[in-house]
Amino acid sequence: TFTLGTQAHQDKCKARVQAATNPDTSTHPTPYYLGIFHPYPNAGGGGERVIWTMIKAIQDKYPYIVCVIYSGDAISRDDLLRNVSSKFGLTINAETIYIVELSRRWWIDYKFPRLTLLMQSLGSLVLVSQAMHQFCPDVFVETVGFAFTYPFVRLLSARIPIVAYTHYPSISSDMQTMVSSREAGFNNNDGIARSAVLSSLKSIYYKVFAHAYAFAGSFASTIMTNSSWTQNHIVKLFGKPKMTRVVYPPCDTKVLEKFPLAPRSPIIVSLAQFRPEKNHRLQIEAFAKLLETRPEFVAPADYKAEEEEALLAKCRRQGVASDFPPVLVMIGGTRNIEDEARAEELRQLARRLGVDRQVLFIVNAPWGRVLDWLQYARVGVHTMRDEHFGINIVEMMAAGLLTVAHDSAGPKLDIIVPAIRHPRVVVTEEEEEKEGDEIPPVGFVATDVDGFAKSIELALTADDKFAGDMQRAARNVAVTKFSEDAFRTAFYKRFGPVVRWLDNQASTNDDDDD
Repeated sequence: TFTLGTQAHQDKCKARVQAATNPDTSTHPTPYYLGIFHPYPNAGGGGERVIWTMIKAIQDKYPYIVCVIYSGDAISRDDLLRNVSSKFGLTINAETIYIVELSRRWWIDYKFPRLTLLMQSLGSLVLVSQAMHQFCPDVFVETVGFAFTYPFVRLLSARIPIVAYTHYPSISSDMQTMVSSREAGFNNNDGIARSAVLSSLKSIYYKVFAHAYAFAGSFASTIMTNSSWTQNHIVKLFGKPKMTRVVYPPCDTKVLEKFPLAPRSPIIVSLAQFRPEKNHRLQIEAFAKLLETRPEFVAPADYKAEEEEALLAKCRRQGVASDFPPVLVMIGGTRNIEDEARAEELRQLARRLGVDRQVLFIVNAPWGRVLDWLQYARVGVHTMRDEHFGINIVEMMAAGLLTVAHDSAGPKLDIIVPAIRHPRVVVTEEEEEKEGDEIPPVGFVATDVDGFAKSIELALTADDKFAGDMQRAARNVAVTKFSEDAFRTAFYKRFGPVVRWLDNQASTNDDDDD
Protein backbone atom coordinates (compact mmCIF):
# COMPACT_ATOMS: atom_id res chain seq x y z
CA THR A 1 0.00 0.00 0.00
CA PHE A 2 1.11 3.57 -0.68
CA THR A 3 -0.52 4.96 2.47
CA LEU A 4 0.20 5.01 6.18
CA GLY A 5 -2.98 3.09 6.80
CA THR A 6 -5.56 4.11 9.37
CA GLN A 7 -4.68 5.87 12.60
CA ALA A 8 -5.63 2.70 14.44
CA HIS A 9 -3.14 0.75 12.31
CA GLN A 10 -0.32 3.21 13.06
CA ASP A 11 -1.21 3.20 16.77
CA LYS A 12 -0.91 -0.57 16.75
CA CYS A 13 2.47 -0.38 14.98
CA LYS A 14 3.75 2.18 17.48
CA ALA A 15 2.53 0.08 20.41
CA ARG A 16 4.49 -2.87 19.01
CA VAL A 17 7.67 -0.76 18.85
CA GLN A 18 7.10 0.63 22.34
CA ALA A 19 6.64 -2.86 23.78
CA ALA A 20 9.95 -4.05 22.27
CA THR A 21 12.10 -1.05 23.28
CA ASN A 22 13.02 0.73 26.49
CA PRO A 23 14.34 4.28 25.93
CA ASP A 24 15.71 6.24 28.91
CA THR A 25 13.20 9.02 29.59
CA SER A 26 14.61 10.01 32.99
CA THR A 27 15.87 13.34 31.63
CA HIS A 28 13.48 13.72 28.73
CA PRO A 29 9.85 12.75 29.30
CA THR A 30 9.00 12.12 25.65
CA PRO A 31 10.74 9.44 23.56
CA TYR A 32 11.29 10.17 19.89
CA TYR A 33 11.29 7.60 17.11
CA LEU A 34 13.87 7.83 14.36
CA GLY A 35 13.07 5.90 11.19
CA ILE A 36 16.34 4.93 9.46
CA PHE A 37 15.89 3.81 5.86
CA HIS A 38 18.90 1.56 5.32
CA PRO A 39 17.87 -1.73 3.65
CA TYR A 40 21.37 -3.27 4.05
CA PRO A 41 22.26 -2.80 7.76
CA ASN A 42 24.14 -6.12 7.88
CA ALA A 43 26.31 -5.54 4.79
CA GLY A 44 29.45 -4.60 6.69
CA GLY A 45 30.73 -1.86 4.36
CA GLY A 46 31.72 1.76 4.85
CA GLY A 47 28.12 2.92 4.57
CA GLU A 48 27.13 0.57 7.36
CA ARG A 49 29.94 1.83 9.58
CA VAL A 50 28.53 5.33 9.13
CA ILE A 51 24.98 4.36 10.06
CA TRP A 52 26.00 2.33 13.12
CA THR A 53 28.40 5.00 14.36
CA MET A 54 25.56 7.49 13.88
CA ILE A 55 23.24 5.27 15.92
CA LYS A 56 25.89 4.89 18.64
CA ALA A 57 26.30 8.68 18.77
CA ILE A 58 22.52 9.10 19.09
CA GLN A 59 22.35 6.55 21.90
CA ASP A 60 25.16 8.26 23.82
CA LYS A 61 23.71 11.79 23.67
CA TYR A 62 20.00 11.14 23.19
CA PRO A 63 19.15 7.94 25.13
CA TYR A 64 15.44 8.75 24.80
CA ILE A 65 15.52 8.30 21.00
CA VAL A 66 14.54 4.93 19.57
CA CYS A 67 16.19 4.00 16.27
CA VAL A 68 13.79 2.08 14.04
CA ILE A 69 15.78 0.50 11.22
CA TYR A 70 13.97 -0.36 7.99
CA SER A 71 15.93 -3.46 6.99
CA GLY A 72 15.79 -5.83 4.04
CA ASP A 73 18.22 -8.26 5.70
CA ALA A 74 16.61 -11.40 7.11
CA ILE A 75 18.30 -11.24 10.50
CA SER A 76 17.17 -10.78 14.09
CA ARG A 77 18.04 -7.70 16.10
CA ASP A 78 20.38 -9.59 18.44
CA ASP A 79 22.25 -11.32 15.62
CA LEU A 80 22.52 -8.03 13.74
CA LEU A 81 24.00 -6.23 16.74
CA ARG A 82 26.45 -9.07 17.34
CA ASN A 83 27.62 -8.71 13.74
CA VAL A 84 27.97 -4.95 14.19
CA SER A 85 30.15 -5.54 17.25
CA SER A 86 32.27 -8.10 15.38
CA LYS A 87 32.70 -6.06 12.19
CA PHE A 88 33.00 -2.54 13.58
CA GLY A 89 33.82 -2.92 17.26
CA LEU A 90 30.70 -0.93 18.25
CA THR A 91 28.56 -1.89 21.22
CA ILE A 92 24.96 -0.90 20.48
CA ASN A 93 22.27 -0.78 23.15
CA ALA A 94 19.54 -3.16 21.95
CA GLU A 95 16.91 -1.46 24.13
CA THR A 96 16.59 1.48 21.73
CA ILE A 97 16.81 -0.51 18.50
CA TYR A 98 13.83 -1.89 16.59
CA ILE A 99 13.96 -3.67 13.24
CA VAL A 100 11.19 -3.29 10.67
CA GLU A 101 11.61 -6.09 8.14
CA LEU A 102 11.10 -5.18 4.49
CA SER A 103 10.06 -8.02 2.20
CA ARG A 104 10.24 -6.02 -1.05
CA ARG A 105 13.95 -5.23 -1.22
CA TRP A 106 14.20 -7.04 -4.53
CA TRP A 107 12.81 -3.84 -6.08
CA ILE A 108 16.19 -2.20 -5.47
CA ASP A 109 18.32 -5.36 -5.66
CA TYR A 110 17.15 -6.37 -9.12
CA LYS A 111 19.60 -5.52 -11.88
CA PHE A 112 17.28 -3.91 -14.40
CA PRO A 113 18.81 -4.31 -17.89
CA ARG A 114 17.58 -0.87 -18.99
CA LEU A 115 16.76 2.42 -17.25
CA THR A 116 18.43 1.12 -14.09
CA LEU A 117 18.54 4.45 -12.23
CA LEU A 118 14.87 5.18 -12.88
CA MET A 119 13.65 1.67 -12.11
CA GLN A 120 15.61 1.37 -8.86
CA SER A 121 14.43 4.84 -7.81
CA LEU A 122 10.84 3.82 -8.47
CA GLY A 123 11.56 0.58 -6.63
CA SER A 124 12.69 2.61 -3.62
CA LEU A 125 9.20 4.14 -3.52
CA VAL A 126 7.68 0.68 -3.26
CA LEU A 127 10.12 -0.18 -0.47
CA VAL A 128 9.67 3.03 1.49
CA SER A 129 5.89 2.71 1.20
CA GLN A 130 6.14 -0.65 2.94
CA ALA A 131 8.45 0.87 5.56
CA MET A 132 6.17 3.79 6.35
CA HIS A 133 3.06 1.60 6.40
CA GLN A 134 4.70 -0.59 9.05
CA PHE A 135 5.85 2.35 11.16
CA CYS A 136 5.65 6.13 10.72
CA PRO A 137 8.50 7.81 12.65
CA ASP A 138 9.03 11.27 14.10
CA VAL A 139 12.10 11.79 11.88
CA PHE A 140 12.96 10.04 8.61
CA VAL A 141 16.68 9.39 8.05
CA GLU A 142 17.82 8.22 4.62
CA THR A 143 21.39 7.00 4.22
CA VAL A 144 21.43 4.99 0.99
CA GLY A 145 20.90 7.72 -1.62
CA PHE A 146 17.30 7.12 -2.64
CA ALA A 147 16.22 10.75 -2.85
CA PHE A 148 12.92 9.84 -4.51
CA THR A 149 11.76 8.71 -1.07
CA TYR A 150 11.88 12.30 0.26
CA PRO A 151 8.81 13.74 -1.50
CA PHE A 152 6.95 10.50 -0.88
CA VAL A 153 7.55 10.72 2.88
CA ARG A 154 6.66 14.40 2.85
CA LEU A 155 3.45 13.59 0.96
CA LEU A 156 2.46 11.05 3.60
CA SER A 157 3.23 13.40 6.48
CA ALA A 158 4.33 17.01 6.09
CA ARG A 159 5.41 17.10 9.75
CA ILE A 160 8.25 14.59 9.41
CA PRO A 161 11.73 16.16 9.05
CA ILE A 162 13.85 14.40 6.45
CA VAL A 163 17.53 13.96 7.30
CA ALA A 164 19.76 12.78 4.48
CA TYR A 165 23.29 11.43 4.66
CA THR A 166 24.42 11.11 1.05
CA HIS A 167 27.38 8.93 0.18
CA TYR A 168 27.01 9.21 -3.56
CA PRO A 169 24.64 11.13 -5.84
CA SER A 170 22.49 8.84 -7.99
CA ILE A 171 23.36 11.03 -10.98
CA SER A 172 26.32 13.37 -11.38
CA SER A 173 27.80 15.66 -13.99
CA ASP A 174 30.71 13.21 -14.27
CA MET A 175 28.30 10.45 -15.32
CA GLN A 176 26.64 12.75 -17.83
CA THR A 177 30.01 13.79 -19.25
CA MET A 178 31.07 10.16 -19.64
CA VAL A 179 27.96 9.44 -21.71
CA SER A 180 28.13 12.58 -23.85
CA SER A 181 31.83 12.00 -24.56
CA ARG A 182 31.04 8.35 -25.43
CA GLU A 183 33.49 6.97 -22.88
CA ALA A 184 32.92 3.36 -21.80
CA GLY A 185 32.77 2.65 -18.08
CA PHE A 186 30.85 1.05 -15.22
CA ASN A 187 27.77 3.18 -15.91
CA ASN A 188 28.19 3.25 -19.69
CA ASN A 189 28.77 -0.04 -21.48
CA ASP A 190 30.74 -0.42 -24.70
CA GLY A 191 27.65 -0.92 -26.86
CA ILE A 192 26.19 2.45 -25.92
CA ALA A 193 29.55 4.23 -26.02
CA ARG A 194 30.14 3.07 -29.62
CA SER A 195 26.72 4.29 -30.82
CA ALA A 196 26.12 8.00 -31.41
CA VAL A 197 22.35 7.50 -31.40
CA LEU A 198 22.26 5.48 -28.18
CA SER A 199 24.65 7.92 -26.51
CA SER A 200 22.37 10.83 -27.45
CA LEU A 201 19.29 9.02 -26.12
CA LYS A 202 21.08 8.15 -22.88
CA SER A 203 22.23 11.76 -22.49
CA ILE A 204 18.60 12.92 -22.72
CA TYR A 205 17.56 10.24 -20.21
CA TYR A 206 20.29 11.34 -17.77
CA LYS A 207 19.27 15.00 -18.07
CA VAL A 208 15.60 14.23 -17.39
CA PHE A 209 16.53 11.97 -14.47
CA ALA A 210 18.86 14.64 -13.03
CA HIS A 211 15.99 17.16 -12.97
CA ALA A 212 13.70 14.64 -11.24
CA TYR A 213 16.46 13.75 -8.75
CA ALA A 214 17.06 17.43 -7.99
CA PHE A 215 13.34 17.99 -7.40
CA ALA A 216 13.20 15.05 -4.99
CA GLY A 217 16.31 16.20 -3.11
CA SER A 218 14.82 19.61 -2.48
CA PHE A 219 12.45 18.03 0.08
CA ALA A 220 15.28 17.21 2.50
CA SER A 221 15.33 19.19 5.74
CA THR A 222 19.05 18.80 6.39
CA ILE A 223 21.68 17.16 4.22
CA MET A 224 25.03 15.67 5.19
CA THR A 225 27.51 14.55 2.56
CA ASN A 226 30.54 12.37 3.03
CA SER A 227 33.08 14.29 0.92
CA SER A 228 33.84 17.48 -0.96
CA TRP A 229 33.15 15.69 -4.25
CA THR A 230 29.69 14.56 -3.14
CA GLN A 231 29.05 17.97 -1.56
CA ASN A 232 29.76 19.78 -4.81
CA HIS A 233 27.40 17.56 -6.80
CA ILE A 234 24.59 17.59 -4.22
CA VAL A 235 24.65 21.37 -3.83
CA LYS A 236 24.54 21.74 -7.59
CA LEU A 237 21.64 19.27 -7.88
CA PHE A 238 19.55 19.99 -4.79
CA GLY A 239 20.22 23.73 -4.66
CA LYS A 240 20.45 23.87 -0.84
CA PRO A 241 23.96 25.11 0.02
CA LYS A 242 23.01 26.43 3.49
CA MET A 243 21.44 23.12 4.51
CA THR A 244 24.24 20.95 3.11
CA ARG A 245 27.47 20.23 4.97
CA VAL A 246 30.31 17.74 4.71
CA VAL A 247 30.38 15.25 7.58
CA TYR A 248 33.31 12.94 6.93
CA PRO A 249 32.58 9.27 7.65
CA PRO A 250 34.03 7.88 10.87
CA CYS A 251 37.15 5.78 10.99
CA ASP A 252 37.97 3.65 14.03
CA THR A 253 41.42 5.14 14.42
CA LYS A 254 41.85 4.44 18.15
CA VAL A 255 43.00 0.88 17.49
CA LEU A 256 44.63 1.48 14.12
CA GLU A 257 46.87 4.34 15.23
CA LYS A 258 48.56 2.09 17.81
CA PHE A 259 49.99 -0.26 15.20
CA PRO A 260 53.79 0.03 14.83
CA LEU A 261 54.91 1.56 11.55
CA ALA A 262 57.74 -0.94 11.12
CA PRO A 263 58.68 -3.62 10.39
CA ARG A 264 56.10 -4.44 7.72
CA SER A 265 55.66 -7.50 5.54
CA PRO A 266 55.46 -7.38 1.70
CA ILE A 267 51.70 -7.64 1.81
CA ILE A 268 49.44 -5.51 -0.43
CA VAL A 269 45.99 -5.27 1.13
CA SER A 270 42.80 -4.47 -0.74
CA LEU A 271 39.83 -3.67 1.50
CA ALA A 272 36.51 -3.23 -0.33
CA GLN A 273 33.23 -5.04 -0.88
CA PHE A 274 33.17 -7.24 -3.98
CA ARG A 275 30.96 -4.85 -5.94
CA PRO A 276 31.52 -4.10 -9.64
CA GLU A 277 32.29 -0.40 -9.18
CA LYS A 278 35.18 -1.21 -6.81
CA ASN A 279 37.10 -2.45 -9.87
CA HIS A 280 39.07 -5.24 -8.18
CA ARG A 281 40.05 -6.39 -11.66
CA LEU A 282 42.38 -3.39 -11.97
CA GLN A 283 44.17 -4.47 -8.78
CA ILE A 284 44.91 -7.94 -10.10
CA GLU A 285 46.00 -6.58 -13.49
CA ALA A 286 48.28 -4.03 -11.81
CA PHE A 287 49.75 -6.75 -9.58
CA ALA A 288 50.41 -8.91 -12.64
CA LYS A 289 52.08 -5.92 -14.32
CA LEU A 290 54.23 -5.39 -11.24
CA LEU A 291 55.44 -9.01 -11.31
CA GLU A 292 56.12 -8.69 -15.03
CA THR A 293 58.30 -5.58 -14.62
CA ARG A 294 59.97 -6.75 -11.41
CA PRO A 295 60.68 -10.49 -11.92
CA GLU A 296 62.46 -10.63 -8.55
CA PHE A 297 59.01 -10.24 -6.97
CA VAL A 298 57.77 -13.44 -8.63
CA ALA A 299 57.50 -16.36 -6.22
CA PRO A 300 60.00 -19.22 -6.75
CA ALA A 301 58.79 -22.21 -8.72
CA ASP A 302 58.46 -24.31 -5.56
CA TYR A 303 56.44 -21.61 -3.74
CA LYS A 304 52.93 -22.69 -2.89
CA ALA A 305 50.05 -20.33 -2.28
CA GLU A 306 49.82 -19.63 1.43
CA GLU A 307 46.76 -20.33 3.51
CA GLU A 308 45.53 -17.33 5.46
CA GLU A 309 46.69 -18.56 8.87
CA ALA A 310 50.11 -19.60 7.60
CA LEU A 311 50.70 -16.24 5.92
CA LEU A 312 49.61 -14.36 9.01
CA ALA A 313 51.97 -16.46 11.12
CA LYS A 314 54.85 -15.36 8.90
CA CYS A 315 53.77 -11.75 9.22
CA ARG A 316 53.73 -11.96 13.01
CA ARG A 317 57.42 -12.77 13.08
CA GLN A 318 59.57 -9.68 13.38
CA GLY A 319 61.89 -8.61 10.57
CA VAL A 320 60.21 -10.63 7.82
CA ALA A 321 60.39 -7.95 5.16
CA SER A 322 62.10 -10.18 2.60
CA ASP A 323 61.59 -13.83 3.51
CA PHE A 324 58.62 -14.32 1.16
CA PRO A 325 57.45 -12.70 -2.10
CA PRO A 326 54.84 -9.91 -2.27
CA VAL A 327 51.28 -11.15 -1.84
CA LEU A 328 48.06 -9.36 -2.78
CA VAL A 329 45.47 -9.98 -0.05
CA MET A 330 41.96 -9.07 -1.24
CA ILE A 331 39.59 -8.62 1.72
CA GLY A 332 35.95 -7.86 0.99
CA GLY A 333 32.35 -8.47 1.94
CA THR A 334 29.67 -10.03 -0.24
CA ARG A 335 26.07 -8.83 -0.04
CA ASN A 336 24.48 -11.44 -2.28
CA ILE A 337 25.10 -14.26 -4.73
CA GLU A 338 26.18 -11.80 -7.44
CA ASP A 339 29.00 -10.51 -5.23
CA GLU A 340 30.06 -14.07 -4.44
CA ALA A 341 30.16 -14.87 -8.15
CA ARG A 342 32.22 -11.74 -8.74
CA ALA A 343 34.79 -12.86 -6.18
CA GLU A 344 35.05 -16.21 -7.97
CA GLU A 345 35.53 -14.45 -11.32
CA LEU A 346 38.43 -12.54 -9.79
CA ARG A 347 39.99 -15.81 -8.63
CA GLN A 348 39.75 -17.07 -12.20
CA LEU A 349 41.34 -13.86 -13.50
CA ALA A 350 44.29 -14.31 -11.14
CA ARG A 351 44.74 -17.85 -12.48
CA ARG A 352 44.62 -16.70 -16.11
CA LEU A 353 47.22 -14.03 -15.44
CA GLY A 354 49.43 -16.54 -13.63
CA VAL A 355 49.51 -14.70 -10.29
CA ASP A 356 47.10 -16.85 -8.28
CA ARG A 357 49.90 -18.26 -6.09
CA GLN A 358 50.47 -14.72 -4.81
CA VAL A 359 46.85 -13.61 -4.47
CA LEU A 360 44.77 -14.47 -1.40
CA PHE A 361 41.00 -13.88 -1.18
CA ILE A 362 39.36 -13.36 2.21
CA VAL A 363 35.57 -13.00 2.07
CA ASN A 364 33.37 -11.59 4.86
CA ALA A 365 36.17 -11.39 7.40
CA PRO A 366 35.30 -10.17 10.91
CA TRP A 367 36.79 -6.85 11.94
CA GLY A 368 39.33 -8.50 14.21
CA ARG A 369 40.81 -10.40 11.29
CA VAL A 370 40.88 -7.25 9.15
CA LEU A 371 42.88 -5.59 11.91
CA ASP A 372 45.45 -8.41 11.76
CA TRP A 373 46.15 -7.70 8.11
CA LEU A 374 46.22 -3.93 8.56
CA GLN A 375 48.76 -4.33 11.35
CA TYR A 376 51.30 -6.26 9.28
CA ALA A 377 50.80 -5.20 5.63
CA ARG A 378 53.02 -2.60 4.00
CA VAL A 379 50.81 -1.39 1.12
CA GLY A 380 47.09 -0.66 0.77
CA VAL A 381 45.34 -0.40 -2.60
CA HIS A 382 41.91 0.91 -3.63
CA THR A 383 40.94 1.19 -7.30
CA MET A 384 37.38 2.53 -7.56
CA ARG A 385 37.01 5.50 -9.87
CA ASP A 386 34.97 8.40 -8.45
CA GLU A 387 34.90 6.81 -5.00
CA HIS A 388 32.66 9.25 -3.15
CA PHE A 389 34.84 9.03 -0.05
CA GLY A 390 36.79 5.88 0.70
CA ILE A 391 36.59 5.05 4.40
CA ASN A 392 38.75 1.97 3.89
CA ILE A 393 41.48 4.20 2.47
CA VAL A 394 41.46 6.20 5.71
CA GLU A 395 41.64 3.00 7.74
CA MET A 396 44.68 1.84 5.79
CA MET A 397 46.39 5.20 6.28
CA ALA A 398 45.65 5.21 10.01
CA ALA A 399 47.04 1.69 10.29
CA GLY A 400 50.35 2.78 8.74
CA LEU A 401 50.03 1.36 5.23
CA LEU A 402 51.52 3.12 2.23
CA THR A 403 48.27 3.65 0.36
CA VAL A 404 47.53 3.77 -3.37
CA ALA A 405 44.09 4.96 -4.55
CA HIS A 406 42.36 6.19 -7.69
CA ASP A 407 43.09 9.78 -8.63
CA SER A 408 39.50 11.01 -8.50
CA ALA A 409 36.69 12.19 -6.21
CA GLY A 410 37.13 11.62 -2.45
CA PRO A 411 40.69 10.21 -2.43
CA LYS A 412 41.84 13.04 -4.70
CA LEU A 413 40.04 15.94 -3.00
CA ASP A 414 39.87 14.98 0.67
CA ILE A 415 41.99 12.02 1.72
CA ILE A 416 45.30 11.54 -0.10
CA VAL A 417 46.29 15.19 -0.06
CA PRO A 418 49.06 15.85 -0.99
CA ALA A 419 49.81 12.80 -3.14
CA ILE A 420 52.43 11.31 -5.42
CA ARG A 421 50.80 10.82 -8.82
CA HIS A 422 51.41 8.26 -11.53
CA PRO A 423 51.45 9.27 -14.27
CA ARG A 424 53.02 12.45 -13.00
CA VAL A 425 50.83 15.53 -13.44
CA VAL A 426 52.70 18.56 -14.76
CA VAL A 427 52.50 21.44 -12.28
CA THR A 428 53.96 24.93 -12.24
CA GLU A 429 56.98 25.93 -10.15
CA GLU A 430 54.66 28.00 -7.95
CA GLU A 431 52.52 24.93 -7.25
CA GLU A 432 55.64 22.88 -6.53
CA GLU A 433 56.80 25.45 -3.96
CA LYS A 434 53.32 25.52 -2.37
CA GLU A 435 53.30 21.73 -2.06
CA GLY A 436 56.77 21.85 -0.55
CA ASP A 437 55.57 24.12 2.26
CA GLU A 438 52.85 21.70 3.30
CA ILE A 439 52.94 18.25 4.86
CA PRO A 440 54.79 15.42 3.09
CA PRO A 441 52.82 13.26 0.65
CA VAL A 442 50.40 10.99 2.49
CA GLY A 443 50.05 8.40 -0.29
CA PHE A 444 49.92 7.63 -4.00
CA VAL A 445 47.18 8.12 -6.60
CA ALA A 446 46.94 6.58 -10.06
CA THR A 447 44.40 6.00 -12.82
CA ASP A 448 45.46 2.96 -14.86
CA VAL A 449 47.26 -0.38 -14.69
CA ASP A 450 50.72 1.09 -15.28
CA GLY A 451 50.17 3.85 -12.72
CA PHE A 452 48.99 1.47 -10.01
CA ALA A 453 51.78 -1.00 -10.74
CA LYS A 454 54.41 1.74 -10.50
CA SER A 455 52.91 3.16 -7.31
CA ILE A 456 52.81 -0.24 -5.64
CA GLU A 457 56.40 -0.85 -6.72
CA LEU A 458 57.54 2.42 -5.15
CA ALA A 459 55.64 1.64 -1.95
CA LEU A 460 57.23 -1.81 -1.68
CA THR A 461 60.77 -0.59 -2.38
CA ALA A 462 60.77 2.80 -0.58
CA ASP A 463 63.60 3.36 1.90
CA ASP A 464 62.86 3.61 5.61
CA LYS A 465 62.97 7.42 5.78
CA PHE A 466 60.61 7.95 2.84
CA ALA A 467 58.21 5.28 4.06
CA GLY A 468 58.30 6.56 7.65
CA ASP A 469 57.64 10.17 6.65
CA MET A 470 54.66 9.13 4.50
CA GLN A 471 53.28 6.80 7.17
CA ARG A 472 53.42 9.43 9.90
CA ALA A 473 51.88 12.15 7.71
CA ALA A 474 49.09 9.82 6.56
CA ARG A 475 48.32 8.65 10.08
CA ASN A 476 48.12 12.21 11.35
CA VAL A 477 45.54 13.11 8.69
CA ALA A 478 43.52 9.97 9.39
CA VAL A 479 43.36 10.33 13.18
CA THR A 480 42.53 14.04 13.22
CA LYS A 481 40.40 14.73 10.15
CA PHE A 482 38.53 11.42 9.87
CA SER A 483 38.24 10.07 13.40
CA GLU A 484 35.06 8.88 15.12
CA ASP A 485 35.28 11.89 17.43
CA ALA A 486 35.40 14.26 14.46
CA PHE A 487 32.38 12.51 12.95
CA ARG A 488 30.38 12.72 16.16
CA THR A 489 31.13 16.42 16.59
CA ALA A 490 30.08 17.24 13.02
CA PHE A 491 27.03 14.97 13.21
CA TYR A 492 25.76 16.56 16.44
CA LYS A 493 25.97 20.00 14.81
CA ARG A 494 23.65 18.85 12.04
CA PHE A 495 21.35 16.61 14.08
CA GLY A 496 21.00 18.82 17.15
CA PRO A 497 18.71 21.35 15.41
CA VAL A 498 16.41 18.48 14.38
CA VAL A 499 16.04 17.37 18.00
CA ARG A 500 15.40 20.95 19.10
CA TRP A 501 12.70 21.23 16.43
CA LEU A 502 11.06 18.09 17.81
CA ASP A 503 11.20 19.59 21.32
CA ASN A 504 9.56 22.76 20.07
CA GLN A 505 6.83 20.78 18.34
CA ALA A 506 6.21 18.74 21.48
CA SER A 507 6.04 21.95 23.55
CA THR A 508 3.59 23.51 21.08
CA ASN A 509 1.40 20.41 21.20
CA ASP A 510 1.41 20.52 25.01
CA ASP A 511 0.34 24.18 24.94
CA ASP A 512 -2.45 23.33 22.52
CA ASP A 513 -3.64 20.59 24.86
CA ASP A 514 -3.72 23.05 27.73
